[in-house]
Amino acid sequence: MTTATTVAAWPLALVGTLERGGVSAAALLEAAGLEPALLGTEPGGRVPVDAMSRLWTAAERLSGDPAIGLRVGQVAQPMHLRLLGLLVQTAPTLDRVLDLVVRFQALISTSVTVSRLHRPGAEGLAIQPLPGEPVHACALDAFVAVHVKHLQRVARPGVVRDIELSRPRPTAAGLWGERLGVEVRFGAGRNVIWHDAGGLRDPLPLGDAALCRQHEQLAEQALAELDRAPPLIRTLRGLLRLRADNPPSLAELAASVNLSERSLRRHLADAGSGYRKLIEEQRAEQAADWLRRDGLPVGEVARRLGFSDASNFGKAFKRWYGVSPDRFRQDR
Repeated sequence: MTTATTVAAWPLALVGTLERGGVSAAALLEAAGLEPALLGTEPGGRVPVDAMSRLWTAAERLSGDPAIGLRVGQVAQPMHLRLLGLLVQTAPTLDRVLDLVVRFQALISTSVTVSRLHRPGAEGLAIQPLPGEPVHACALDAFVAVHVKHLQRVARPGVVRDIELSRPRPTAAGLWGERLGVEVRFGAGRNVIWHDAGGLRDPLPLGDAALCRQHEQLAEQALAELDRAPPLIRTLRGLLRLRADNPPSLAELAASVNLSERSLRRHLADAGSGYRKLIEEQRAEQAADWLRRDGLPVGEVARRLGFSDASNFGKAFKRWYGVSPDRFRQDR
């Protein structure tokens, strides 16, 4: 199993797209073999790339659309990309957009690297899956589509010149050119979006350098927090979020990441963590989410988290956040 994670807002973008096409969230999750809790994850949180790949596979089959990734990317909103979405919306030039995507792409997915390439008259944005991290072709399509759609909306016509994709040429290859509006070459051995180099420093109409710098500071903090957690810990946290109502046992977690219980205990200890600590962190995160976002009664939150009564939950919550559940809710 991969240890890579992706931002939790992406499943919401995919589910929303399919629901508009008549496929329910429940049907999609069932086809992917995933728990409904996946869609309850805080949008800024993380989910395992494995879970997202299963969603893509199910979405491709249920929608009957081989280019479903393009549809998702075209209808996705900036906030589906969280901080990176805000950054590219406020970047003053295309050159700055490319730099920001390269620098902060891990906030969207830790399964790929993004870099800049050059050829005469063109500047490329290359997306490369990391070794041992299989990335679903639809996920790459969505990344490409959301980038192209944004530039077609805010930059001058023709700024995106052509696209190379590593995936084999699909039977409905014409869909890619139609939906992206540029030439697409398949079987290229790499994934690159090529831009007209002459437009790199043209001002973008929605650009705001000062606001972009503010978002950049927040993105730096988010990236530092992401870097502090080892990949295995990020994956385990994602798995726990998927089963917030019924946390998996240590044995189940170990099996999910292809480790023995003993090996998982050792890896957790080396990372300064442990099974009980992860469960406690997940309970704290879920408690705050249910109180803040869903507005559940304190007693119901306590019950869902397995506390014997609201009083014991209140004591634990105060230990986690320094205030009572009621005060926490009022402050937010």
